[in-house]
Amino acid sequence: MKKAIFLIALIGCLAVVIAGKFHWDDKIEQTGATVSAEVDSASATSKQSEGPKEIPVSNNELQKLVTNFPEHLQEKMMSSNEPISVAIVGSESIGKSKEGLKQSVEKGLEDSYWDGAFTVKQFTFEEATSESIVEEKLYENVIEEKPDIVLLEAFTLNDNGVVVIDEGHQHLSTFMSELKEAIPGVSIMLMPSNPIADPGYYALQISALEKYAEANDIVYLDHWKEWPAVDSEEIDNYLVDSRPNEQGFEVWGDYIVDYLSGN
Repeated sequence: MKKAIFLIALIGCLAVVIAGKFHWDDKIEQTGATVSAEVDSASATSKQSEGPKEIPVSNNELQKLVTNFPEHLQEKMMSSNEPISVAIVGSESIGKSKEGLKQSVEKGLEDSYWDGAFTVKQFTFEEATSESIVEEKLYENVIEEKPDIVLLEAFTLNDNGVVVIDEGHQHLSTFMSELKEAIPGVSIMLMPSNPIADPGYYALQISALEKYAEANDIVYLDHWKEWPAVDSEEIDNYLVDSRPNEQGFEVWGDYIVDYLSGN
């Protein structure tokens, strides 16, 4: 009798464990389908050398390259063995880590500096707005990585028709405040979402974003100036369903690399 009771209890426990696992897996799958954070580490971390690093450029060349860096990051690049860590944060406009903005930025920095000078990680929050980023505290994913530089796409395209301009700016301010409080010394550079053909009201949002950045003394990476004109047929060659394709990421990434290389 005791053996029978024990067997029944054991079967019950196994059933609970299995049911719990299926529930948890389903929860993860559903969460990822709504807003997923994709993180991808650059290979530079594994290539760090122990002891003093040998910089393949002169000090004068390096000083010119890091001209646009804040002073403490200039010092880190000049004297530390640690690479500068860069986090690219945004909506589906920045693509995926294997086919997105990260690829262009990572390769460009390696060409401008040297292999291992930077690590680049990408956080893609698909379908997120500036509001959902704050409400769901998705910035905690970024904080965990403690990057030196955050390249923040402003979620403006996703905000279009959903979040009014002033509220979107408030959400961005909250996002950046949370990062700065949790990561002392982090450098945040704000970027507009990608241009689209015949943007209409979206163009007004982008103009307001630039004014917001200027008024709040935020570094603003205005990559739109490097894209084809939004009223030209050529812009369509850089987009797929209003998001950047490989050509679009290359233009956007080249602008970022130029800025981070002192241009």
